Formats: sequence, C-alpha cells, structure tokens
Amino acid sequence: MTTDWTRGYASDIDYTRGWYRELSPLWLDTALVLAGVAPPQAGERGPVWLELGCGHGLSALALAAARPDMTVIAVDFNPTHIHGAQRLAQAAGLANIRLIEADFAELAADGSNDATGLLPPLDYVVLHGVYTWVGAESRGHIARLIARRLKPGGAAYLSYNCLPGWAAAMPVQFLLNAYGQALPGPKAAAGDQARDLLLHLLNQGAGYFNGNAAASARADRLRGATAPYLVHEYMHSGWQPAYHALVADDLTAAKLSYAGSAAWVENFPDLMMTRAQQDMAAAAPTRALAETVKDYVTNQPLRRDIFVRGPLALDARQRVARLGALRLVALGEPGAALPDFTLPLGAPDPEVSRLFHPVLAVLAGGPATLADLVEHLARTVPDWGHDSAGWLLRALAILVAGDVLAPCLADAQIQAALPGVRRLNQALLADSLVGGATLDPEIRLPERLASAVTGGGVMASVEEMGALAAHWAGEVVMPPDALSRLARLGVL
Repeated sequence: MTTDWTRGYASDIDYTRGWYRELSPLWLDTALVLAGVAPPQAGERGPVWLELGCGHGLSALALAAARPDMTVIAVDFNPTHIHGAQRLAQAAGLANIRLIEADFAELAADGSNDATGLLPPLDYVVLHGVYTWVGAESRGHIARLIARRLKPGGAAYLSYNCLPGWAAAMPVQFLLNAYGQALPGPKAAAGDQARDLLLHLLNQGAGYFNGNAAASARADRLRGATAPYLVHEYMHSGWQPAYHALVADDLTAAKLSYAGSAAWVENFPDLMMTRAQQDMAAAAPTRALAETVKDYVTNQPLRRDIFVRGPLALDARQRVARLGALRLVALGEPGAALPDFTLPLGAPDPEVSRLFHPVLAVLAGGPATLADLVEHLARTVPDWGHDSAGWLLRALAILVAGDVLAPCLADAQIQAALPGVRRLNQALLADSLVGGATLDPEIRLPERLASAVTGGGVMASVEEMGALAAHWAGEVVMPPDALSRLARLGVL
C-alpha cells in the first residue's frame, strides 16, 4: 500500500544521479531552429526555466551555474532529493535557482497570476521521463500547470516512453512492478528478485523471449542495472508508455503544438526513414498521426518531443541566420576515434560521413560557428556544392547525437559562468570524497560535470574526476595536459 504523497510513484529509494543534455535551453533552441520553428524569446530579466520531477536536480544545478542570466526552478516531490540539491546550491553559491518540494497537484492548483504564486510565467518547462511514469491524474495536473504558466511562444520538452517501440517489452516491466507491489519490504529487493526470474526465464528459453528480440534485449540489459535505475525506470504503478498522438492530444488543451524533436537527427526525415516511408508518414491526416507513423517505422522506445505554445515558423532567411550563428565545440581530445554511428537506416550517407573529420579538424582549434565551418569547408573539402550545407547540417546532428560535439555559449557567457561552474563542480566532487582527494567507491559519482562552455554538463571519466579532486585538494600537482580537456570545456 502506498502512502498518499507518493501517488503510486516509487519513493523508497533515491533516483539515479543523471544529467540530461536535452533540458538545456541552448539545446532546445537549436533543435527548434533545425525544425524551422522560432525558439522562445525571453524578457529583459532572462529566460525562466522549470523542471518538473528534477530528481537530484543535477541538470538544474548545472544550468543555474552555467547560465547566471537565467532563473532556474526545479521541483520534485521527494524531500530527500530537494534537500540534497539545496545543499549543493548553497555550497556553490547559486542565487538564481529555486528548489521546491511539491507535487504536480499542488503546482497545478497554484493558479494565481501575481507574485504570491509558486511559479512565475515560464519560457521553458522540461520533464525527463516523468510523463509516462505517473498516472492519468498527474498527467492532467502537468497539462493544467503548463496551460497556466507557460508563456505564448514558450517551449515544453517531454521525453517519454512511447509506443509501439515499448510494446514487445511491456511484460518485462509488468513482472518487475508486480513483484514490487506484491512483496513486502523495499522495492529494490523485490526488483532484484523479479530481475533474477526474468533472466532465468531468458536463459531457459521461455517462449515469450523466443523470437522476441526486443524483449530479450530489454531483459538482458537489466543484468547490470543499479537498484535506483531499476526501481525508477520500471516500478511505478502509473507506468504506461504512450503513443505520440495521444500525448499531443493531452497537450492540446494547454494550447501546445508539436514543434520538433530534441534529438536533432530526428528533424531530418531522410536520416530516419526511406523515401517511401516518408511519403507514408506525410500522407497521414494530422501531424500527430504522421509522427506516430514515424514511430511505427523506427520502433524507437523513447521520444524527445518539444511542444510550443503558439509556434511561429521561421522563413528560410531567418533559419539560415540563426543556424549560422550556432557555435559548436568538440567534446573529445583532438584525433580521438569516432564512435560507430548507426541510424534507423544503417550507416550515414557517404556525403554526410565524409564531413566528420573535416569538421573535427576545424573544431580542434576551438569553438566555431556554423557560418565559420561552412566558409572553411567550402574552401577545403573537394566537390563542395549547392547541397553540401544540407549534408553538413546532417553531419553535425549525427556528431552531436554521438556526444562528439555540443552547442556552446558565447565567450562573454562562458566567462560569466566560470566561477559558479567551478564552485558547483567542487561541491559535487566533495560529496563523493572519503577523505582528502580519494573518491568513495560506494558513492555513485555524477555522470557529468557542469560546463561553462556547453551551458550544461559534460561527460567526465572516473580518472578525470579523481585527478580534478586531487588538483583542487592540493594533494597532487597535475601536469598541464592532464586536465586539458576539462579546462577547455570550462569545467575548472
């Protein structure tokens, strides 16, 4: 039996310490421009950004540190999560973040339009995963909250488990959650029992798994899953993947229209579908059904949707101007091997893949705008022609998807962000120390560190975090190149 405040959401174990790059306004703005839609236009006091279901608040904290010009608000109903995030915000001296313990019902009921309300008018509302982890009542609260608080032109980002991509593996979730409901004690222990049973069924050739590659792969991935991930990803009573068309219908009451995907590559239909498949999607009677047809083609289990309240289309001139000003930075060391890029249609088109290394060669010298890249590549890449700029956009979207590149802030913004980012990263690593500069193996390290360059978080290895902790503790004098990547990305 759940307590009233949980509303069926698992709360007996903390959520994973994750960071999600798609939550950044810079990321969302670029995705919207790629989709041909005008991004939100903030007021004189800067953008106002809200995350619903923030967990430990790491994405919100990184954004607050990297964007002192923004007002950052993060909400979670779990007091342990909010308390921990508040301590980090205080240690980092972040004055532009509000961390609120509340549930969606409380926020949706807060309908006042003056300064006494919990929430001001918003430019961005973001949710990672939450929408299909909660029940219908909570989803209604989310829609009402957005309707009351999101400004005209504002953007709402929702990542969520979707259908039909999840259909074949839904029985995996059912068994995990059913064990959690049926067995006494912590859900993590029940989840472990259900996982062991699923893996035993898989290994013993159970009929459900025979010929069901999606379910087999989903069960196999549970082997190394941590208890927090297992509980929060699978074990909520309101868990229910959704068709895009139904999510879009839910948000129509909030006057929201689907604008594009925060997964940049998905805004290029030719990277996702064959010409015949594109034609089938285009023939659908509504935009929502066209997107749903695309999901039948790709069979993806997760959507990353951006909805806009009163979207305005960019004309060709506006889109080119905004894209030309986009700055990009390479996240890895120069010369690092590229990952294998696999799209729904297989390997990228050769016209796209031939641009990967020339792009990285330019960015090895530091961040560059898209206009700079076009100017340089037009002079140096053989057979650069009329269609090459379009191929370049696709190449950049793929490199960004592979965490090879990221959008980055202007130099003045980077300089303003560095002090707060440094303090936050020091606080994050201090939370993970046993003593001195020794990282505690029992404490889950953050997946990313805050970056003044990207305006969010960047991946850091355990070795890099250990070296950085030693550097800040003054226990080790680091050689100049040991932390060069993190320094270049504005982490320290």
